[in-house]
Amino acid sequence: MPSEGEAPKSRQDQILLLAAEGMTDKEIAARLSLSPETVGTYWRRILSKYSAASRTEVVAKVIRLQAEANISEVSEVNECLQEVADHLLLVLSGRQDGTTGSDPLAARLLHDLPVGVVALDGEGSVHFSNRPLEGVNAEAGEPFEYAIAAGERESLREALGRVLDDGHPSAQLTLTLGAQSYYTNITPSIKIDEPSLAILTLTPAA
Repeated sequence: MPSEGEAPKSRQDQILLLAAEGMTDKEIAARLSLSPETVGTYWRRILSKYSAASRTEVVAKVIRLQAEANISEVSEVNECLQEVADHLLLVLSGRQDGTTGSDPLAARLLHDLPVGVVALDGEGSVHFSNRPLEGVNAEAGEPFEYAIAAGERESLREALGRVLDDGHPSAQLTLTLGAQSYYTNITPSIKIDEPSLAILTLTPAA
C-alpha cells in the first residue's frame, strides 16, 4: 500500500522497479500476482514507451532518468549551500575584511555543512575540502580526480571546463567516492577568483 500522500505506482512502474532490483519476469509475475504472459505484455508496452530494444536497455534508461530527476531535486538546495560555502571560503581567505589568516568559526561552519564542499581550480587541483578525501592530499593541492572512480574523471574535467572556461553557470553530475555515490553540483566561485575556482557540493545519493 502506498503511504499517505504517495501516488500509487502503475503496473508498468512496479515492473520497472522490480526489474531494476534484479528480479526475473517469473519473480515479478509472482510478486504482483500476474501471469508471465501479462508481464510480457507490459514489457512490450514499456519497450515501446521508452523506445528501447531490450529489457536491459529500458531499465538502464529509467535508472538514468531517475538519477537526473534526483539531481534536479537537490540542485536548488545545493545552490543555496554553495552561496554559504562561497562566503565562508571568502572569510577563510581573509578577503572579506582585508585581514589575513583563517577564521575558526568559518572553518567550523564549513565543516558542519550537511554536504561535502570542495574548491577546485581549472586543473582540478584541490584548494579546499571540508571533508577528508580518500587518496587525495588536499593540503598539497593534489587533483580531486584521485578521489573519484576512474571512469568519471573525464566527465569531471568536461564539467569544470564548462563552468570555468565556457561561462556556464553550473554543471551537474554523479560522482563516486569510495563506495558512495554523490549528486554533485559545480558552480564558479563568485567571490574568490584568484585563481578561478569551482565549488563542488556533494550530496549523498539515496
